[in-house]
Amino acid sequence: METKKKLHWGYLAGIISGITYGMNPLFGVPVINKGLDVNSLLFYRYGVATLLMLAYMLVARKQLRITWKQFGLMTILGVLFTGCSITLFEAYKYIPSGVATSILYVYPIMVALIMMLFGQFPSWKTWISIFAGVAGAVLLSIKGGGGFIDWKGIALVVASGLCYTLFIVIVNQSKPVKALPNLTLTFYCFLVGSVMLFCLSGFGVQLNPVPDAVSWLNVLGLAVLPTAVATITLAAATKSVGATKTSVLGILEPLTAIFIGTIVFHEAFTLNVALGVVLILFAILFMILSEKKP
Repeated sequence: METKKKLHWGYLAGIISGITYGMNPLFGVPVINKGLDVNSLLFYRYGVATLLMLAYMLVARKQLRITWKQFGLMTILGVLFTGCSITLFEAYKYIPSGVATSILYVYPIMVALIMMLFGQFPSWKTWISIFAGVAGAVLLSIKGGGGFIDWKGIALVVASGLCYTLFIVIVNQSKPVKALPNLTLTFYCFLVGSVMLFCLSGFGVQLNPVPDAVSWLNVLGLAVLPTAVATITLAAATKSVGATKTSVLGILEPLTAIFIGTIVFHEAFTLNVALGVVLILFAILFMILSEKKP
């Protein structure tokens, strides 16, 4: 009964993670449209998230102490998580965002292949969910607009997907990481990411200010939902249901992004988008409902 409850919470955490990650455009696009560069936005995103989590953990007396071995692993995870964001945003300079999203969301296959090296072979039902979800993500991304496909952009998106894949696999496989509470794990990832982005900005010299109060509200929303909540639930899901199934649930991100684009930014809802939504919902429901009772 306890194992079944853990699975249910794991799936719920994975769904929340995918949905909140998909809220990136809701908070990020308005700030970028006002002229704030990507590196500065990412620094404020991780910096605010780090400060909020630190304040909460101090007030609630959550665990902050970690071993040197865990700190080393947290450094690796922080670099991977931040690298995923940087490479994806940089890829948008070279290839259309739709093409970038298509390439990025083959990462569930990358996760499944890497996990096979650890002796964890997905069932045929999980493979069906993976391919259905990836096909749905591709359909969501093809919204017209063509564009020249630059190999640099493709390489950056593949690097982004690989960073995300390795993050999930390490969280799932590392015993020192598994031993950490999800809040502690997330806090140190953000702390490393903030320091990394600060160094990349010339130790703050190249940082640009947030344009106005409304933009600060968007930065706050970006720090809380697609950053803090999404990463905490990602870690929780990975520990509960495994890396491969968590990666399938993560495909809810483009689904959420499409919904926001249609409702908030008035983007067209085409036939291929509708088919993509159906495929993603099928992938997730099929995987959850076909789970064997423990």
